[in-house]
Amino acid sequence: PLIDSDAISRGQTAICRNGYGSRFTLLRRRPMPHLNNLMIHIQGHNTYDPLSVCMVGRTYSPDQFPHIQDPTVRDRLQLILHETEEDYLNLCRVLRDAGVEVVRPDQPQGDWSQRPPCQPRDDMAVVGPVLHVNHARPEYRTILNQCSTVVEVPPCAESRLISTSFIHRVQGTLHWGTNQPQWRHSALVESYTQQWQAAGWSVDVMANEGHGDCTWCVPCEGCIITLHDVSRAYYESQFPGWDILYVEDKYWHHMSPFRRIKQQNGGRWWVPGAEDELAFGAFVNTYLKEWVGYVEETVFEVNMLSLSPDVILVNNYHKEVFDFLERHHVTPVIVPFRHRWFWDGGVHCVTQDLRREHHTT
Repeated sequence: PLIDSDAISRGQTAICRNGYGSRFTLLRRRPMPHLNNLMIHIQGHNTYDPLSVCMVGRTYSPDQFPHIQDPTVRDRLQLILHETEEDYLNLCRVLRDAGVEVVRPDQPQGDWSQRPPCQPRDDMAVVGPVLHVNHARPEYRTILNQCSTVVEVPPCAESRLISTSFIHRVQGTLHWGTNQPQWRHSALVESYTQQWQAAGWSVDVMANEGHGDCTWCVPCEGCIITLHDVSRAYYESQFPGWDILYVEDKYWHHMSPFRRIKQQNGGRWWVPGAEDELAFGAFVNTYLKEWVGYVEETVFEVNMLSLSPDVILVNNYHKEVFDFLERHHVTPVIVPFRHRWFWDGGVHCVTQDLRREHHTT
């Protein structure tokens, strides 16, 4: 079996196995002093179950960049980092006000050209009682040591697929998108499919590519908000009778400032107001290439985080989406993330749900 659940329930250390049959990591039960001596009991069944423990990302401190000599570049970068942390702290406040315990990665140190732990969603996935980690950054170590069940994914090109940016958990099925067509039949995907099926999950390896959380969202049972990347025929076969809202994903061409910056960086990132700061653009394109993604492909209206089947956090107002949510008795709460076009991540990307409460009927 993937996990010795009896050993875990007794508080013992257990050995688990990776997809290739070899022993590779430990499952731990350790005290959690910063959460009143409680450990994080990992649990995730539906993407919209009530959220009780959540990780919120972290980036570099503005104080880590005094060495940048050009003041225009330094000031712009420090402003981005300062406002990003402000928005993280606001998100943490909203979560805590909703009764959610919040944990955060340690402050990143060392090589600042590397992407910080700003989007933990990309680095891990909760499936049932297990936290699978595809990128065990040192900044996560404190949190991982306090989680009940942690499995480090064996390193390979496809390991990034073990992420809830690709996986939607809905009613006992893992709807799993893949980043490249050939990865659908990789050894890792086939192995984890078998493991999760043995644990009682149905596994639907989807044909569409890219991050699923920027393609479709399940706010609650019975409704889906999606781009046109996923066909209506797919939803009719997998979610018969559900209400599906398709939203427009071709709006970048209406934003003339973005069109200007796209000529400089190929549509990878955008900082509103900095389109004409050529020195800053050159600095990002030269030294911070690992920080940014490819924002032209991202639609933030579907990148949402459910607090419960009744409440969902969103990045911005969208009338069609808000009307649809109201029809399904889901309350949207706007949590601004001003530099989502720079980091290429919305509220779902910058978080990782570690525990959702699940009650079977």
